[in-house]
Amino acid sequence: MKRGLIVCYSRTGYTASLAQELATMTGWDCMEVKDLHPRDGAWGQLRCVWDVLLHRHPRIERYDRPVQGYETVVLAAPVWLQSLASPMRTFIAQHRGHFSAVAYACTYGGRGAEKAAQQAADLAGAPLLATLAVTSQELEQADYRKRLDEFLQKLHAFKVTA
Repeated sequence: MKRGLIVCYSRTGYTASLAQELATMTGWDCMEVKDLHPRDGAWGQLRCVWDVLLHRHPRIERYDRPVQGYETVVLAAPVWLQSLASPMRTFIAQHRGHFSAVAYACTYGGRGAEKAAQQAADLAGAPLLATLAVTSQELEQADYRKRLDEFLQKLHAFKVTA
């Protein structure tokens, strides 16, 4: 079984930046969740809102990489309206029951990270090992390094027992 996989959905690039940093620091595989419909401009933002409010699972690109081949999967996604971003919700639902353990890393506006992390764990049906929540301002100023180190320590301490 491989050590870890980072699965990232990013609409603006902030979460992708955080996920890439995690991948560089861990040496873990990284893959991107891609929305089939653009979320640019006002209509794209409106789709984000509707998808969250209506708990929709928007269509995403198909992924053939099996997540069950990894000890830990880090789900990296932004928080939308204090909820897990809808494209990541779709990805997790498609792979439910195949996660050994998950961690959640997010970028957000300052509220809702805990709720989104719990949604990710509940959807995955796997234990939540750690959560890392970083605001866009913290990301730009690199003002989250201590929490990042603590997050990585929790991930490296985990070992699959089954």
